[in-house]
Parts: sequence; C-alpha cells; structure tokens
Amino acid sequence: MSQTVYKVIDGKVLELDLPSPKRTVASGILWGRCDELFTPAFWASQVWFKADLDQKGYRLGSTFKEEVAACLLGGHGIPAEVGIAAFSRLKRTGLLNADVFSKEEIYGVLSSPLPINGKKVRYRFARQKAEYLYDALTKLSQEESPQESPAKLRSWLLGVRGVGLKTASWIVRNWLGSDAVAILDIHIHRAGILAGFFSSAHQIPKHYLEMECLFINFAKAINVKPSLLDAIIWENMKRLNTKAISRLQPLTVVTQ
Repeated sequence: MSQTVYKVIDGKVLELDLPSPKRTVASGILWGRCDELFTPAFWASQVWFKADLDQKGYRLGSTFKEEVAACLLGGHGIPAEVGIAAFSRLKRTGLLNADVFSKEEIYGVLSSPLPINGKKVRYRFARQKAEYLYDALTKLSQEESPQESPAKLRSWLLGVRGVGLKTASWIVRNWLGSDAVAILDIHIHRAGILAGFFSSAHQIPKHYLEMECLFINFAKAINVKPSLLDAIIWENMKRLNTKAISRLQPLTVVTQ
C-alpha cells in the first residue's frame, strides 16, 4: 500500500504519493514511513514540502568572486551565521571586487568582532582565511574560471589554496545550480547512515567522490534533485542534530 503526503498552497490541497514503507528504494534500503524521521520517504516528503527553495537559487554572492569568498568563509566548524556575517562585512568594504587589495586589509576586516544576535562574535581562523581569500581573489583576477561544466570548474577550484572537495562542490552547486556535485559534511554523513545510503565505514574526505556518487544516486532513486536534497538535509539535520546522534549511537559514532 502506498502512502500519501499532503500540503496546502493558496487554499489548494496537493498530494504526493510515495511507495509503501516496505518497498525498496535501492538494494537493502526501504522507503520507510514518511512520518518517521530520517527515512528515504521522510526526505522525499521534506523536499516536496520545500520545492520552492529550488526556485530561489543558492547563490550567496552577486559575482563569482563573491561566491568563492562566501563559501571560503563558511564551513570547517564556522557557524553559518558567522560566515555570512563575515562575508557581508567584507563585501561592504568593496575589497572582494577591488583591483588592488592586501592580506592585511582582509585580515583587518575579519579580525574585528562581528555583531550577531546582539552579541560580539570573533571570526575563527581570521589570519588563515585572510591568506586563503587573498590567494583566491588573486587567482580569480589573473585567470578565467572554466564555468562551462561543473566538473571542470570544481577541478579548477581545487587549485585554490584552502579549497577542498566540499568547498569546491559548494561553490559549483551555488553558482551553477548543479546537480552533478554534492556538498558532503557531517550532517549529510549522519543522514546518509540513518537512511541507509552511506555505511559507517564511509569517511569524509577520504571517500568523498564515492559518497557523492551514492548520494546523487539516492536522490535520483527517490525522484528529487540532488542539489535540493542536499540543502534540505543540511537544514533539517542542523535542527535535528541531537536526535540524529542518539539514533546513530547504537550503529556507530560518526566524528569529523
């Protein structure tokens, strides 16, 4: 028996029919109940509920330089709101699109406390990120980035100091709206183990490309866009982090 999910938009009731919880998505992976956290059916319904997010796009910057900067300033244990605040401040200075700039100017902006939710917060790794940003902006000023394909652009971005597969994939997903890459972090890792498309043996970044392939195939199997699934899982797993960890404990302890 199938299961049905409902939502109301502008007074109109819409329905999404999903396979029976006991049907398989892929080898060894059951759809599960749509009202049970972390199942494939749960993620398929969550993506359906927020399909409008895909229409808004994912870009954080108005230029490619700005996009690279925004993604470089995030991740690696830096809370999203702190990374965005640092990017917004740096953007206001005009340094991101300036012809002449220095590491010290960038560091000066990043090292000043950021006002976030009524508190002053210091940006971590300000010196290191200033150096990475300087190198990235210099490269972008001197070279033409190959934006004709996600694979070529990601490969090119990996030549930027401080940019690994996750950050490069993040930039590519945001700027090109690509479904050919996945932004894999601890949240996606945990969700993948709970849903069944990752195993506890998978590690980021060691198995990044293999895991990316598994993630994209899973998204296709539940008939959703990988880029949107990535965003929805990340958003939900941040909020449900404690529940996810408690579910994982009998299986494994995922650290990163």
